[in-house]
Amino acid sequence: MAGQNATPAQGAVEDRIRAIWITPHGVIKAAQNAGANSKVTRQRTGDGKTVSTIVYPVGGVEAKATLNSDNMVERVETRGNDPVLGDMITETIYSDYRDFGGIKFPAHIEQKQGGFPTLTLTVTDVRPNANVVIDVPPNVLQAPTAAPVPVDTRKLAEGVYHFSGGTLHSVAVEFKDFIVLFDPPQNDGRARDIFEAARKAIPNKPVKYVINTHHHFDHLGGLRYDVAEGVTIITQTANKPFYEQLLARPHTISPDRLAQSPKKAVIETVDETRVLTDGTRKLEIYRIQGFSHVDTMLMGYLPNERILIEADAYNPPPSDAPPAPTVSPLYLTLFDNIQRLKLDVVQIAPFHGRLATMNDLLTAIGKAPAD
Repeated sequence: MAGQNATPAQGAVEDRIRAIWITPHGVIKAAQNAGANSKVTRQRTGDGKTVSTIVYPVGGVEAKATLNSDNMVERVETRGNDPVLGDMITETIYSDYRDFGGIKFPAHIEQKQGGFPTLTLTVTDVRPNANVVIDVPPNVLQAPTAAPVPVDTRKLAEGVYHFSGGTLHSVAVEFKDFIVLFDPPQNDGRARDIFEAARKAIPNKPVKYVINTHHHFDHLGGLRYDVAEGVTIITQTANKPFYEQLLARPHTISPDRLAQSPKKAVIETVDETRVLTDGTRKLEIYRIQGFSHVDTMLMGYLPNERILIEADAYNPPPSDAPPAPTVSPLYLTLFDNIQRLKLDVVQIAPFHGRLATMNDLLTAIGKAPAD
């Protein structure tokens, strides 16, 4: 949602459908609908109770539900592919069943993905058969099937390019003998498209470095493709052990390029500051201090071009969007870091939202634009 405007998210459809069919009531309905394609087994436990397992297809993957001796769904596991975690198991645990108006429903729900906790819910109220009307916006109803999003290339300065399209963007910076890319995002396919766009904009030079701004999965989904390309990853120091773990995970359900052509990752790190230069062009890399979104966030600055390259700190809304009711603390933190580092910023190249200027940021935080 952007204000009152719903944006179709076709890429999330399967996950969201699957989320319905792994709920306790969804398990039973999905298994019934699958008919002969579902399988039920029962076994007795050491204390003489009987537990059941239901294996059924849902959303293109296989789900496995475990029911306790009272036939309440306790656990559901699905196994699918994730661009970052590879062969990922999603485990949902239901407990503390209570009676809500004649319907039993779990008062506690936990979920883990790839072994990491991702969701904890405490349910205080359930209203069986409540009358709910959800009006689906016409643009969502009429949205076409998901298709590859083209890369829109825009030249920001000589040798500096912004690649947009969809919800995530990237930046390429040309040096004398190589290219530096920021955050080829999301997945193998999008990372490939960004690499190709960079080589088209800056021909006959290899991509030597990919600067990874932070560890959130939308910005990390292209990491394995980067390694398969033989580039050196630059990220904040604290990320390195996690990235090494991710790169070693199996990707057998949907083998990506690194799985098909393994390469050893080369990861270089930044504590607070690093500078890349060829004697003419200079790219400064900084950790954003005091950043609540993620403590290891990196941003780039081109002093000659006066361009700031950043992710998730300032996501400029459409130019005709109404003013936000409150100022985002992330905007203020970005401004404070610009001031702290004494950066002379004119243009801002974000990885979400439109291209913007320093004056746009000043206006967004309630400060008078610079002359």
